[in-house]
Amino acid sequence: MKEKKFYTKSNREITYYGKEYGNLMVKNNIYLNIKTLNDLFEKLLLCYAKETAYPSCQKDYDYNNDPTYGQCAITAMIVNDIFGGTIHRIRVNGGTHYFNMIDNHYIDLTRDQFTLYDIDINYEANDEIPLEYCGKNEDTKHRYNLLKEKLEMLGKSI
Repeated sequence: MKEKKFYTKSNREITYYGKEYGNLMVKNNIYLNIKTLNDLFEKLLLCYAKETAYPSCQKDYDYNNDPTYGQCAITAMIVNDIFGGTIHRIRVNGGTHYFNMIDNHYIDLTRDQFTLYDIDINYEANDEIPLEYCGKNEDTKHRYNLLKEKLEMLGKSI
């Protein structure tokens, strides 16, 4: 099977960590037209926006070239909703980064924000984070709900 390729609005190829599991099927079919990780990544690239980015990332947010910037926590929550597994957190230069583990494989749909700038990520030294923890912060909960609404609306327009 031919590998699915994704591009930013600036026509830069974009990928995610764990792409070899891109055909992993959903466990909770809550969005129309999202059946695999690749489907979800494709739809998220259409839904990310400045207002869904982490607040300190919003002033530098560049949707056309770096759409995953500042989207990690809410993306990890969406992945968890659809594919199950667990949410994990690591320390990175300047803060924290969230990603998922599904069927004993690390999946990071927002890895490109680091790859773009040649920043190395080590997933091994991480903390498992309960979904409830991610949703405790009011801003994170608001951005998560906004991203969910965008995915739902996209499903209705397809």
